[in-house]
Amino acid sequence: MPFPVRCLTVAALPAILLAAPGHAQGPAPAPRLERAEAIQMMEEAGFLLVDGQLRNRCNRPAQPKMAFIDLNADGAAELHLADVDPQCYGKPGAYFAILAQTADRNWRRLIAEDGIVGFEKSRRGGWNDLSLEPRDSACPGRRHFDGTLYRNPQPCASSPDPRPTVSAIPAPPPLSGSRTEQLARLFRNLVVATADRGWDSAMAAFPGTVWTGEERHKANWYGSTLTRSGEISLRDAVYTVSLSGVADRVNEYAISGPGNDNLQWSAIEAAMPAAGLESRNIGCHSPTGFGYVRLTAAGRSIVMHKFLNYGTGVPSTDVYMITPDNSFDGSSEAAVVADRSTC
Repeated sequence: MPFPVRCLTVAALPAILLAAPGHAQGPAPAPRLERAEAIQMMEEAGFLLVDGQLRNRCNRPAQPKMAFIDLNADGAAELHLADVDPQCYGKPGAYFAILAQTADRNWRRLIAEDGIVGFEKSRRGGWNDLSLEPRDSACPGRRHFDGTLYRNPQPCASSPDPRPTVSAIPAPPPLSGSRTEQLARLFRNLVVATADRGWDSAMAAFPGTVWTGEERHKANWYGSTLTRSGEISLRDAVYTVSLSGVADRVNEYAISGPGNDNLQWSAIEAAMPAAGLESRNIGCHSPTGFGYVRLTAAGRSIVMHKFLNYGTGVPSTDVYMITPDNSFDGSSEAAVVADRSTC
């Protein structure tokens, strides 16, 4: 079901935002978004959904306003999002973000700053220039698109990270129940923990894990240079946990089961409702369980890749992986759905 994202015109934003000069950008049709896509869009803009309530970077309730606009005259919608909270944001107590949708339907932040933005008729590389007036920003001036991002030719002090603080994510309780019930609760923990991609919340998602190693290495396929590993006991079985990323961000969350002790996915799936978790298959799944699933809990959604690792002379193990920046291993959700080779 499409997520009820409210599409607003610029004129419908609060009065404080109407002071921005030069509304030179054109309107664009609002894209139809699935719930998970809308959640990802809001997170990229700097807002975390906690128990059905959006929160800003100060972990305060927020009601940002949105308008879909076309900044480069290609007919596709960019998102202009604006929020007002004098207790959180710098001069003048407002914040804005502009996002563009990528080919895989994820949203990518082009700029996010404290202030009120205006849209100019002048263009750079086919994109409207942006402006911030002295009354509307502690860092006034033009912002030009450089082919990747909107940048200030004369940078001011760095803006705070728009991502919500880790304090918005409560520590999960100890795991309990059968092995399948514990796995379901563990997956729910990961849905919540991936909201901020921090190491503390990632490690807290595995209560009872004995962390046994930390390795620094060359950047891998996902850009990770740091891996932390450990073991977690789920009833009578020991699972291996691996987290990889960079100093301030986790890129990969992986869980591997014990050798030759495999579980049917249907048994884990049956335990999910009691854990507050929903699961939906994406595309076809092979007889060995290879495939992608979308997990949803607490108003958030992530994609998990599950597969059976097996081969000659090695034990077969269940593997569950979450890679938020590359959920479909170099492909897209549309391509996965269209691939019927494993049906």
